[in-house]
Amino acid sequence: MTVLMKTAIAGVAALAAIGAAGCSSGSSKNTKSAALTATSTNGVTPGPTINVAGHGKVEGTPDVMTVTMGVQTIDPSAQAALQRNNQRAAALIATLKARGVAAKDIQTVDLNVAPNFDKNFHVTGYSASNTVTAKLRDLAKAGAVIDAAALTAGEDIRLQGVSFSIDNTSALVAKARADAIKDALAQGKQLAGAANVTLGPIRTIDDTGTLLPQPQFFSGATATRQAADVAVEPGSQQLSVDVTVVFDITP
Repeated sequence: MTVLMKTAIAGVAALAAIGAAGCSSGSSKNTKSAALTATSTNGVTPGPTINVAGHGKVEGTPDVMTVTMGVQTIDPSAQAALQRNNQRAAALIATLKARGVAAKDIQTVDLNVAPNFDKNFHVTGYSASNTVTAKLRDLAKAGAVIDAAALTAGEDIRLQGVSFSIDNTSALVAKARADAIKDALAQGKQLAGAANVTLGPIRTIDDTGTLLPQPQFFSGATATRQAADVAVEPGSQQLSVDVTVVFDITP
């Protein structure tokens, strides 16, 4: 083989190697580009949704009565008015405890000594008051407890009223939440059917508010009558929960 022929063969081989390398490099770029494209298309893109507001409501029976009662004494002497008030108030609190009211359920909410004036603004004496709230957890005995405590203070008793409440609302809240979700599901299905779309899975649930029952207050006159009759009617209270639910939908 001549030198010229060898040189020509070597040149062809070199060109073939360069071409192969170029093809390999181009293939790598195409693969990388395809991978990037696949990654971007696999990303989650938010689709159409239905938003509904669910409402759940339950009723519960109050199991705690809070009575506000106290002693008010009047005397020409401030010291005498306060001394008699202390005695009557101590007797009232002792009666509450003797009737089964726990010390933690009795709280002083007002303690006051003030002068009394006539129409000419002359001091005619002094008035002392001591007011407490007591939580009565046995409603069957609440009327008798109030009556007994009031008798210890005699004419100095001041019964300001009672209120009813539910001590533990956790079970009621759970039931109301479940009902709110059921209400949202029913609304979602109804809306999807009306729009001729398919209701998908739940995307988000937001508890937008829980309305706990507020104590029901009754005036002192009502409480006095109930105590005399030894009859207490707690009635019922409502508790509600609102939720917002977002559903995915498909055509």
